[in-house]
Amino acid sequence: MSDSEKDKSNDSQHKPGSVPEDKTHTFHVSAGEGKLSANHPRQIGPYTIKRVIASGGMGTVFEALQENPRRPVALKVIKSNLASESAILRLEQEAQMLARLRHPGIAQIYAAGTYDDSGSQTPYFAMEYIPNAKGITEYAKDKNLNIREKLVLFLQVGDAVHHGHQRGIVHRDLKPSNILVDSNGHVKIIDFGVARATDADMKQVAAQTDVGQILGTVQYMSPEQFDADPHDIDTRSDVYTLGLILYELLSGSMPYAVDSDKIFDFATEVREGRTTSLGSKDSSLKGELESIVHKAIQRDRELRYQSAYGLAEDIRRYLAGDAVVARPPGLSYQVQVFARKNKLVIGLIASAFVLLVAGVIVTTSLLFQVDEERQKAELASQKATEGQQFLSDVLTASFPYGYGDKVTVLNILERASQKLNGAFADDPEIEAELRRSLGLAYGKIGHYQEAKREFLTGLALCRKKFGDTHDQTLELLEEISRIYSVIGDKKEKLSVTEEIYGVYLKRYGETDSRTLEQKGYLAGALELNANISSARQASEEAWSGLKQNLGADSSETIYAQSRYAWILLRSGWTDQASEVAGDALASAVRVYEDDNWVVMNAKSSLAAVYIVQNKFDSAKAIYDNQKIPDKFGIERVFQGSFDLDSKPFQLLVFFETWCPFSRQTMADLGKVDRQYNQLGLNITGMTQVNKSAMDEGVNPYLDELGIKFAVLKENGRSWNYFNCEGTPSLRLIYDDYLIWEEGWFTSLSTQMLEAMAEAQSSGIDH
Repeated sequence: MSDSEKDKSNDSQHKPGSVPEDKTHTFHVSAGEGKLSANHPRQIGPYTIKRVIASGGMGTVFEALQENPRRPVALKVIKSNLASESAILRLEQEAQMLARLRHPGIAQIYAAGTYDDSGSQTPYFAMEYIPNAKGITEYAKDKNLNIREKLVLFLQVGDAVHHGHQRGIVHRDLKPSNILVDSNGHVKIIDFGVARATDADMKQVAAQTDVGQILGTVQYMSPEQFDADPHDIDTRSDVYTLGLILYELLSGSMPYAVDSDKIFDFATEVREGRTTSLGSKDSSLKGELESIVHKAIQRDRELRYQSAYGLAEDIRRYLAGDAVVARPPGLSYQVQVFARKNKLVIGLIASAFVLLVAGVIVTTSLLFQVDEERQKAELASQKATEGQQFLSDVLTASFPYGYGDKVTVLNILERASQKLNGAFADDPEIEAELRRSLGLAYGKIGHYQEAKREFLTGLALCRKKFGDTHDQTLELLEEISRIYSVIGDKKEKLSVTEEIYGVYLKRYGETDSRTLEQKGYLAGALELNANISSARQASEEAWSGLKQNLGADSSETIYAQSRYAWILLRSGWTDQASEVAGDALASAVRVYEDDNWVVMNAKSSLAAVYIVQNKFDSAKAIYDNQKIPDKFGIERVFQGSFDLDSKPFQLLVFFETWCPFSRQTMADLGKVDRQYNQLGLNITGMTQVNKSAMDEGVNPYLDELGIKFAVLKENGRSWNYFNCEGTPSLRLIYDDYLIWEEGWFTSLSTQMLEAMAEAQSSGIDH
């Protein structure tokens, strides 16, 4: 159960081609515990559905478990009537763009695609799951935040939205329930760009008939969104919605009221009705703060802040006591600001001339600041336009006129890679982003060496432009780490994992939980390279630090503890491993449900210890003495013979030929089979049922890897019986009972294999 391959970031390269197959939804956390009805799916691609978080609006949101990397996710299944054919066709392209949003204030989108729901292709998004979070207005109310604290909190929102805008993505569905705040006061914006990817904002307007239906979405729409032209929506639409949310955050209500229950009347009120001034709700909000909010919610978008950055900067000026852009830069106002910031000077110097000079200085400074803001917004827009134009030119040039030769995706990607050379010599930032997109696309079609080439090229550009610790540099490092996992380059995997850990160390410090989690991943890479001593030290430090920061019962801590137990076992420290693993499992079952990934991983660690100790009855007990199924639904035997009675130990490996990690595991098990088959271990390979390999592709796959053990196609009975989630998935059987299971791309350890061989030779029964 080596966990060196367990990457924290979204591992879309785990299963090339899996995105179109998955069925999911997305969201954040909710306090309610929703039960699954008969109409809800239980398993969607690699995701196991746990509970309903929310339902309504754009679709249903589930809490789910992704098996690789092992983590909880929020799955949003979009209502099928909110997705047009064109939206579904471009969904994967949109998802790749949304995946570029890597900001601490934005919940990351991991994957997207469609699934077959009663003959209809229904879109989904898999997103970062945010536990114990509340909507921003609810959080502010519960914490009884004052005005200044609300503004400081809101600045996190502005910065996160600006990050999305810089990458050419408009949220289009901002609302308090999409702006979450965790227990530490950190903001996470969810559903960034999802509305655009499904045409959902326009379709919701068309579908609504009364105010009861529009609450939570349409009431936060900008005036231009009611025109139902998705191509006429730009970043200023989000600025308007941010203004509404800030208005509500400060006053507890909206700036307009709608008496009618008709959507037309609601749209008319938003576009033409009277806006209640913020100051009339609370006199303490009059003045500059009122001006800031009302500038953001101007119906004419030309009069609004032209970017989320501009809105956030004006709030910062207000908090600092400086002049704000929202107020006309008249002399009296400049004098007022100067006096507020320089009370002692004004008390000593009463000269009108000095006040006049001060006003001129401040006014000039303000004008420079406004100009700087405009330039930044224009630059971000220009970069997004240039990148989109390049991709459009490449796609257009790739297709011949008339009945030319067929053009493959690989042809298009190669052409794009060639044309990119020197195309942005003066702007490496754009080229780096495009290289990353090409790398992701190569990975999707299984061309991992080409993906590595693009990522490495982009990485060199980012290092030169931004340095080693910039967000964009880190994103590419993480992509390269996943590629090395896929192609099995252990040495390079360790090197890049060390570099990623170094970035987290510089950014957050040695004791930060994020850094400690990265140290855990570093321990896995060290173990993979047989540097067990260093792996053991890093793993122990990660566990100890997370326990101190997050508590002994957090999922991160228990997982790190289980990993530490595994590395202790790999070190030959069996007694210590038994104590640590036993304590991890006790904590896991006390806090989490039995089918939770934390519990499964803890069980796996302790079961491995029992196997090494030849305590097979104890290993059976961990899995409640679960026997093998009475019948296996074998559809076809590709090679060998299916005989579960031939050896005392039976290893069932569920695999797929399209999965790169299955390829690694099958190759490793081929070596294990040659060494341990005569020592009591029998291996049987089974193709996964929910995405079975094509029959004609299996035998060449086995020949290429030199696999000699039995391989068959099974109809899913054993897959479901053992509750397997994703491939590869291993189940170890002893005397017809389950004694160990592993859901990662992991093989048995040498200590376990030697223990089984010893048990076979000595005739140990328990």
